[in-house]
Parts: sequence; structure tokens; C-alpha cells
Amino acid sequence: MDNSFFILSKQTVAISRFHICTWDIENSNTFIELGIEFNFPENIQEIDFKFAAPFVRKGDKIKCLLNQLKLRDNSKFIFNDIIKNSSPINDDDIHGTILDFKTRDKLAILPANNITIEEDGLIAFKLKKPKIDGNVKCYVRFLININSETLSTKKKGITKTTFLYDIRLNENRNLPNNVATLTQDYSLCKIKNCFCLHVIPNSFNISFVDQNKMKNVRILEVSAFKNYLPEELKMMKEGKSMIVFNKSSDTDAYSFFTIFTKETIGSKQILFAVGANIVCSLLFGFSTLRTSFDSNSNLWKQIPMEYWGASIILLILIILLFKPYKILKKTYDRRH
Repeated sequence: MDNSFFILSKQTVAISRFHICTWDIENSNTFIELGIEFNFPENIQEIDFKFAAPFVRKGDKIKCLLNQLKLRDNSKFIFNDIIKNSSPINDDDIHGTILDFKTRDKLAILPANNITIEEDGLIAFKLKKPKIDGNVKCYVRFLININSETLSTKKKGITKTTFLYDIRLNENRNLPNNVATLTQDYSLCKIKNCFCLHVIPNSFNISFVDQNKMKNVRILEVSAFKNYLPEELKMMKEGKSMIVFNKSSDTDAYSFFTIFTKETIGSKQILFAVGANIVCSLLFGFSTLRTSFDSNSNLWKQIPMEYWGASIILLILIILLFKPYKILKKTYDRRH
């Protein structure tokens, strides 16, 4: 999948932190979160942003995460800091929320409810300058639901499946035509720090990562993040996911390349191989018996007990592999 992203603005804006977080959840479509931290330029009351993502299509769901981030417990995990206090902007959290952290500067979480997909691959949104005292940095975060099982390039092999994540931000050599046309009125934002996070099943193994950029790998606190995104994470199970944390700074463009692998030879594959071996043995055996059967005797009594034992083992393997009782139960539940 092409994961070349571009963030542009009509006004000159310097972004201090840009967050990209991909979520790959087993048995569920993936989604991506994007967060932008910046200072509002002086004498500018509104910033016009454009964000280009090649996989975005008209009809995809995008939502602002202000309501999630205004809650202290959620922001504690997202910003990795304790929230001392939170207060609505202009006494109404429809305008945003100011978070007062223990170890870092205050942050004004702004609404971005006017997000639109102007065309395939291009998102537009505007942010108004909040009426707050002091030079407080602003932050906006939104989520894009993607009609795909993964943001990675997936390559299946005999013994393992490989997942390639190639996240690129503001690389001029990958500039698509529609973004190149935009640069007549907009400019690529200068980004001080870029954070790239991947939430993946912990059954994945890390095969390659840039050690200079990777900062941390840990098991995801599922119960806490389910409070943050209850709808999107309803299929996620406790202890089944991990998060890989990457960071890079002070470049004009950013690139994060990571390879994960998942072993595909497991208990099911072993059972299938055993079952296939039994079937082949039975077929060869029956071909020999067929030529030696006595037509005057009972056919069933001429079949050796070993063949019956192998057939029973084969039946058990079929039940373990395909679980027909679960299929019948699901069919029954749907009908009733």
C-alpha cells in the first residue's frame, strides 16, 4: 500500500510534533490517527490545512478526537504525562480544551469538525485561533477509518507472512500530481519532530527496524485504550497487541520503514499435514485391499481394525481443524 503522506498549509505554519499512529487489529479493518501540534502564527486567525493520503476515498469516515482527548485518563496515555488540570476554552469545550500537564507545557486541544474529503486522497480542514491567554501550543487529532485489513504491504509465504510498513511524510520525490498542483497556493509544513507508532498483534515478530528511530516496544494497555476508542477497539482482546514507537527529528522529510513477520506454520498446519498423510495412507491401503477382497465374504469384516482406527483419528482431526460444531452454532444463532 502507498503510504506517502503530505501535510500542507496555506499560511506558514511550523509543526513541532506530528503523530502518525496505525492500528492493525485482527479480524477488523484498520484505521490511522493523525495528530498535529503547532503554534498559531501571530496575526493569523485561521489556518487552512490540506492533508494528502493516497488510500483515503470519498465516503471514508473521519472524526475529530477532541471529545476523547478532553478526558484526563485518555490524554495521559496519548501524551504520556499526568494531567494536573483541564479546562474548556471560553468556558465551553465546543471550542476546545486546555490540558495542563505535570512535566510539559500546556496544550490547547482544538476541534476540527469541518474535516472534508475534497477528492480521493485529499483531506481539507481549517482551524480557528483559540481565545486563550499566553502562548499555548495547539493540537488537533483525528481518526480515519480505512476499508482495508492493514496499512502494510502484505506478502504471504509458505512458512510466514511478511508485513512491510513504509511510512513517508513530505517526500518531494513522491509528490503526486494533485499535491504538486496544490503547492501553487499551499506549502509543505516544516516539521520539527515526527512520531510514527504501529499497533500490531503481538504474534508479529520484528524483522527489521531502523534502530536509530525506534524508541520503544511494549504491550498495549487494551482496557485503557478501549475507553479512548470504544467503537474502533471493540474487537481487540487483552494481551493480544503491542505498540512499536518510532521517532525522527529535524529533517525536511521523514521515512519510517519497518518489517514484521508472522509464522504461518502452527498447530492447524501440523494437524492438516497429519490428516493429509493419513488420507494418503488410507487410499494406498484401500487400493491394495480392493484387489484382495473375497467377494463371498462380508466386505466390512474384511477391513482391518487399523483402518477403522485411522479413520476415527482422521475424523477427530477434521473436527479440530474445521470445527463444524461452531459453524452450525453460528448458523443457528443467525436464524434465531
